[in-house]
Amino acid sequence: MRGVKHAFLATEARLLAAGAALGLFLTACSHASDSGISAYTDHSRSIVTFSIAADPMTLNPLFLHQDASSVEQQLARLAFEPFIDLDERGRPVPALLSSIPARDNGGLSADGRTIVYHLRPSVRWSDGVPVTSDDVLFTLHAIVDPRNPVRSHEGYNLIDQFSAPDAHTVIFHLRHAWAPAVMTYFSYGFAPQFVLPAHILKAQMRGLSPSMSSIPLNQIPFNTAPTVGDGPYSFAAWHHGDNLTYVANQRYWRGKPNIPQLNIRIVPDPQTNLVLLRSGQLDWNLIAPSQEADVTGASGITVTPAMGIFRVPTSVIAGIVLNTKHSPLDDVRVRRAIAMSIDRDAISQKITLGAYPVTNMLQPQFSWAYNPAIKEPSFNTGDADRLLDQAGWRCNHVAGSDSGCVRSKSGKRLELTYVQFPETTTGVRVATVVQEELRARGFDITLKSISNAQLFLPRTGVLASGEFDLAYVPFTMGADPDDSSILACNGASNYMRWCNAKVGKLESLALTATSRSERKRYYTQIAGAVDQEVPLVFLFNAYYIYAYRGRLHNFMPNAFLPTWNAYNWKLY
Repeated sequence: MRGVKHAFLATEARLLAAGAALGLFLTACSHASDSGISAYTDHSRSIVTFSIAADPMTLNPLFLHQDASSVEQQLARLAFEPFIDLDERGRPVPALLSSIPARDNGGLSADGRTIVYHLRPSVRWSDGVPVTSDDVLFTLHAIVDPRNPVRSHEGYNLIDQFSAPDAHTVIFHLRHAWAPAVMTYFSYGFAPQFVLPAHILKAQMRGLSPSMSSIPLNQIPFNTAPTVGDGPYSFAAWHHGDNLTYVANQRYWRGKPNIPQLNIRIVPDPQTNLVLLRSGQLDWNLIAPSQEADVTGASGITVTPAMGIFRVPTSVIAGIVLNTKHSPLDDVRVRRAIAMSIDRDAISQKITLGAYPVTNMLQPQFSWAYNPAIKEPSFNTGDADRLLDQAGWRCNHVAGSDSGCVRSKSGKRLELTYVQFPETTTGVRVATVVQEELRARGFDITLKSISNAQLFLPRTGVLASGEFDLAYVPFTMGADPDDSSILACNGASNYMRWCNAKVGKLESLALTATSRSERKRYYTQIAGAVDQEVPLVFLFNAYYIYAYRGRLHNFMPNAFLPTWNAYNWKLY
């Protein structure tokens, strides 16, 4: 979410790349020129090219920003390993850990307050230094350090004691049980984090300040040139606004990846991406359901080279956020009328061709916490009109208006601004349909297109600042069903500015409960309250469609990221 840029420092830094030790010197634009990279000229065999929807704001995973495309997280997963990964079927897989902590293996205490993590002893950073418990504790300190502008401290601020009995064991003790802990710490939480190379960051901090006491980590060169990581690929170059390059990490613990180099283009426009994909200039890309026929050739367009399609249920819940601090959206009758005015089934069928099913809660439909019995107000224009009348918004018949009716109250028209971002084909089409449906009920809806970057920018972005009435937002949920970041009164992503004390209590109970059945009951009650008060209108749970060239094998995105298994990609 990146139209506004931070001013980043740049530095000369050493990167170990493919082949013999290669000196890569980074310029102010974070570009590393290297004979080992330029030697990869046979694109058919050695380079995979794909695109991301925006220029990153940072490459330091400590400071990942939320956006609709998880741009920075896609890149972070190339260069860094999570504690626990999820495969293409959503099954937990230990990555940086040798095993997933559980009660039966002694990794999780009976009261849920003590977690013992065992790191894989074979993992090394790309510069050859072992990954140890010191790196974990250093990163934990960095996350909770108030000088570092991390997106969220959620969960990490519950750790009241931590220790490292040896180089490959870390113990966290929590103030109280926190149900998402195992699947969230350094894994797929709502605000994901990765373990950082302590020796590199400490050295860079000392280079700027001998005492290291006054330097926040968002001022070090690592933010634009993370040349050392423990993932399958190592950062090599960043041409801001144009492309990034990553090269295979020869010391990767699973073995050197099959593909020597990844070229990542920055292409915000979905139609441009489609053209690049169809012409063979991209090896894979996320496509809208409406684009599938053009990619596969079913529409009659000749496509060269041939494409494969991979569908995956995701944790993305798309909806329309209602700013409840703005009148008339502070009136629940108006919010419910908006929900009743939108034909969500038609949106699912006509815009996503049925690929994205209608949903009614923040938990993905593959989650054990999802309850299909929960229903948001259904499409009913008669009831919508009655609610608006009850709220005092009377219909004034105006010749030449789209609906023949423009509602007003005390001389003020029922005007709302709907914000969407152009990087999503589906979202743009949804905006047009919703505008028409609300106009038919007497709303005066102005559509405003804001870039992905401007929309989601922390603190000053449109969502964070509240400069909207309605906004199309795809929420990427975590591996755990916790939705407190969105629905708790002070949640970091509570863009609705909605506060319900009962929901707040239920969120706390759901986070401390120890059984799935108990937690599911709480999340059902939370969803019921949301569907009654409608601070957001749920649209669908996205089932993403990825198109990829036939030469690319083992491309299997999971529910969160398309790059999670880049180590296993192959070209034929």
